[in-house]
Amino acid sequence: MRRIISILLTLALMVGGTAVAQVQIQGGPIKPPIPPAKQRQKPKKKARPKKQVKLKSGSHRVKVVTDYYNDCSTTINVSSSKKSFDLTLTEKTDAESQFQLGINYYEGRSGFPQDYTKAAKHFHKAAEQGNANAQCNLGYSYHKGLGVTQNYTEAVKWYQKAAEQGDSIAQINLGYLYLTGESVPQDFSEAIKWYRKAAEQGSEEAQLCLGICYTLTQNYSEAEKWTKMAAERGYAMAQYWLGSFYQDRLIDLCEAATWYKKAAEQGLYIAQKELGGCYYLGKGVTQDYTEAAKWFRKAAEQGDAEAQNRLGVCYFLGNGVKQSDVEAAKWYQKAAEQGDVQAQFNLGYCYENGLGVTKSYTDAAKWYKKAAEQGDATAQNNLGMCYYLGNGVTQSYTEAVKWCLKAAEQGKASAQFNMGYFYEQGYGVTQNRTEAVKWYRKAAEQDFQEAKEALSNLGY
Repeated sequence: MRRIISILLTLALMVGGTAVAQVQIQGGPIKPPIPPAKQRQKPKKKARPKKQVKLKSGSHRVKVVTDYYNDCSTTINVSSSKKSFDLTLTEKTDAESQFQLGINYYEGRSGFPQDYTKAAKHFHKAAEQGNANAQCNLGYSYHKGLGVTQNYTEAVKWYQKAAEQGDSIAQINLGYLYLTGESVPQDFSEAIKWYRKAAEQGSEEAQLCLGICYTLTQNYSEAEKWTKMAAERGYAMAQYWLGSFYQDRLIDLCEAATWYKKAAEQGLYIAQKELGGCYYLGKGVTQDYTEAAKWFRKAAEQGDAEAQNRLGVCYFLGNGVKQSDVEAAKWYQKAAEQGDVQAQFNLGYCYENGLGVTKSYTDAAKWYKKAAEQGDATAQNNLGMCYYLGNGVTQSYTEAVKWCLKAAEQGKASAQFNMGYFYEQGYGVTQNRTEAVKWYRKAAEQDFQEAKEALSNLGY
């Protein structure tokens, strides 16, 4: 049985989403299944023979039978002084035996060392004899540069040969290449063509990817049809995608939550995270913070950074769990260390205010800066204030202006007010009443009370 390597969490084609507290809930990535080498038929469990055969004294007729080497029969006369003889075995040259040898070298099993070069060699021998499995695996070897120099042209060539013989995984791979434009010109029509061939053979992975292709080409009826076909067969990723399909298009939030739950119960962490979001916001289900925290925790314990931050929010607010700043900071830390921007801001806020951690302006500024560099406007404004006050960093009005301006240009009202103040007082910029009024007005238009008062003080 040949397995499919799933790199389903690497392609950044995301669907839309909603928000939970300070957490953005987004849809999931496309699943592009790429196959490694592995045989479809379960191999016979015969061990590779040792070439050295030890015998007692006397005349012996020896016959060696293996899966991968030609049978060898010979008569050996053994004396008391010499009890071992080397037998030379020759490889079977038929396609299936060559393919099986390639599998053993690829996986390093049945007494064979893992050796991608030898694996590719045997795949090539079998592929040239027309073995579709070997052709697909040879394509993968060229695709990933395993045992051969990476060569996309050769990868497509061998995938094509296998796909034209009806190999569903090769068809999926060709679909993936045309969908992503990796090594071939992006072509949704070709992607749909090859995914459909595999989907019609019953491949849930292909059915899902075909549904995704139709989503991208805005053929939503076909998208729903093929995604649902895979979901109804119990394929967790398709169940998740179907939930996302219903949620993002506001078709049926109850159906969305139902499909998220089916996938979540199979342990799919992105579905667990989204189901938690449904319960947190009461979308498609009765709002239930306890259920929300439960599902966030399941995803968080699998290492999902967004879920870790969301669980931290639950602890910070006491929603669905006993309020605990310590637990909140713990989960923020886990997510922040993975680069989650909102967790980085939240952790900075905890350090600035001594919530669940020892108060530290230095650590606050550190985490604000990490979030600010990822474009978070609130973090940019807070970092600007760290520089303005000299909290955790060397005081610098110039740096304060730099970071507050970034936030203000994103529409952050408090940062717009700060920019007005800097121009009014001449901190880090040349004093300029006109610029001050401009920024105060921007903040006031967002009903920022301090900005309205500043304008009034200036006679506006």
